[in-house]
Amino acid sequence: MPDNAIHLVYLASTAGISLERGEVKRCLASQKMQDAGLVYDPEGAPYDWNLVRQQIELADGFVLLLGDSYGPMAPTGISYLHREFVHAQSLNKPILAFARTLEGPETEEQRRLAGFHQIIAQQATFKRWHLRDELLSHVRSALPSYRSQLGMGWQPAARQPIGAATIPHEQEVAVKPTPAPKQRTAIRQTISLHVVADVYEAGNCTREEQMLPARLDQLLASLRRLLQAGASEDRLRSHLEGLITNTVSERLLERHTNAHAVDDVRLSRGQFQQILKLWQQQGAIEMSEQGGRAQWRSAR
Repeated sequence: MPDNAIHLVYLASTAGISLERGEVKRCLASQKMQDAGLVYDPEGAPYDWNLVRQQIELADGFVLLLGDSYGPMAPTGISYLHREFVHAQSLNKPILAFARTLEGPETEEQRRLAGFHQIIAQQATFKRWHLRDELLSHVRSALPSYRSQLGMGWQPAARQPIGAATIPHEQEVAVKPTPAPKQRTAIRQTISLHVVADVYEAGNCTREEQMLPARLDQLLASLRRLLQAGASEDRLRSHLEGLITNTVSERLLERHTNAHAVDDVRLSRGQFQQILKLWQQQGAIEMSEQGGRAQWRSAR
C-alpha cells in the first residue's frame, strides 16, 4: 500500500452521538481514512436508501458506532442503521464496530439494541465502550490493523500550477490565478470545529469538548479585517475563540444543567493550522515573514 494512499470508510451512527462521531472521524482522518457516511436525522430530509446504499458500495470499509439508541426504524421493523450494517456485510466489507455498554432499565429499545449487539459480536470486530475516552482508545488501537484490510486505496491526483507551462514569464506577475470551481466549493464547505472549554460545576472544574459546525467562508469573512492588516496565527485564532465563546458556553450549559460557568474556550491549534493552509491553497490568504514572525494576510 502506498504511503499516501487514502481510503473511503462509511461511518454509520445515529443522530444522538454527534460529538463521539466527530472524534471518531478525526481518528479516521489521522489514519488517512475519509468518512463517506450519511447520518439520518428524522427532523431533516427523508431517509434516502438508494444514496446510502451507493455510499456503502463505494466505500472500502464500514465502521459502526452505536450509542444508546437503536435508531429510527424502517416499516419492516429493522432500524436504518441495522439495514446499513447488513448491506455492508453482504458486500464483504471489512467491518469495525463500537457499541456503548447498555445501562438503565430494560425497555423495548434496550432489547432491540441488545439483540443488535449480539449479531454484531458474531459477525464483525466488536468493541464495547462506556466513556468517550474509552471509545477513542479502542478506535485508535484498532484502526492501524483495520486499515491494512482495506486494499490499495486511492491516491490524490498530482497538482500542477495553473498555466505554468503556457504563460510567458513576463505575464506571470500580472496574472492572478482564479480558484477553480472545485476549490471555491471547498472554501464554502461546512466543517466541525474542535473546541475545548472549562466547565465549573459545584466547585469542580472539568475540561469539556464540543464540536461546533462552521462554514469555512464565514470563518474567513470574520477574520477579513485582521487579514487585511496582517496578523499572526495566534491572534487570528484568539479572535475566532472570542466569536464562538457565547455559542459554546450556551451549548455546554445546556449539557451540564448544574454548571454555573464556562471559561477558557479554545480552538484546536492543529485544526486551525490546517484551516489556514487550506485557505492558502485556495489563494485566499498568504503568509509572509515580519520581524522573524509569520504574518497571515489577505492575498493580493
